[in-house]
Amino acid sequence: MPLLFDNEKALSLPEIRNSVAQRGEVLGRFGPLFRDPLRLTKQDYLDFLSLKHNHHWSGLERLGRPAAENMGNLKDAIATLVDESQPLAERFDKSLEQIDGVSWATLTPILLVAYPESYGVWNGTSEPEMRERGVWPSFPRGSSEGEKYELINAVLVNLAREHRVDLWTLDALWWVSKLERQNTGHYKNDWFKAVWIMANQAEQTAKQSNGQTVDRKIKNKDLRLSKEALISHLEELLDEADHRCAITGLNLQPNGPDDQLRPSLDRINSDGHYEAGNLQVVARFINAWKSDSMDGEFRRLLAMVRHE
Repeated sequence: MPLLFDNEKALSLPEIRNSVAQRGEVLGRFGPLFRDPLRLTKQDYLDFLSLKHNHHWSGLERLGRPAAENMGNLKDAIATLVDESQPLAERFDKSLEQIDGVSWATLTPILLVAYPESYGVWNGTSEPEMRERGVWPSFPRGSSEGEKYELINAVLVNLAREHRVDLWTLDALWWVSKLERQNTGHYKNDWFKAVWIMANQAEQTAKQSNGQTVDRKIKNKDLRLSKEALISHLEELLDEADHRCAITGLNLQPNGPDDQLRPSLDRINSDGHYEAGNLQVVARFINAWKSDSMDGEFRRLLAMVRHE
């Protein structure tokens, strides 16, 4: 398999170099706590979720914070996750089921920090990059999340070996394409316009629903963020997903030849509101296909089409 990265060029990017340099500090602090989660405090866990302390992942705080409300359950789930006497897929699925609101994007960084030589990260950055570079594995039909991760992790471990880097560094390398686009200012103005359009459409939808105004309670379409806060949140969501569709991983086009790849704001729970935690940015055609379907069911059907 040809190498996917020019390591020397990638590590010349300050953001990549700085992230890699923090490896020892992060593993030294959080590794022992995740290997022995009875020692883990709520503040330790919340610190790990913060980019300020993990120096690597910007989306963990939003996704993983609710789990801290039940530390007993969280510690038990992490103990299951890191128990290497059990099959990986089995313990992964058990932990995922046990912690409400936490996905593989939170569990796999915990595994990497606990055992940095054995586990890679599966999240909204690594998956689309792996798909685009042709190294995303195929899954037997009906595979659980744990069974999928077992196959994904085998690819990640092999890639790290081939590139002669550790798994922490490999996870940083997935950001190279994104950082190169940012550093060249690629799409900057077009993306600003696209975000404004999505925020404006959400505002107008809320205003028009049932002929009421935004500051009134509107069933299923209440806008619970100011427009400025919504714009900021959309920029954060796009940044976390590397400007890709949150469901398919396809590259979104703010102003490209195919308008079906334009970014579109979707409520994860169609019966919910326009609020943080219930929003994702998807391709326009995906939003149309999904319509009012339950998010999990739509993703399941899409996985069937992909033979995953």
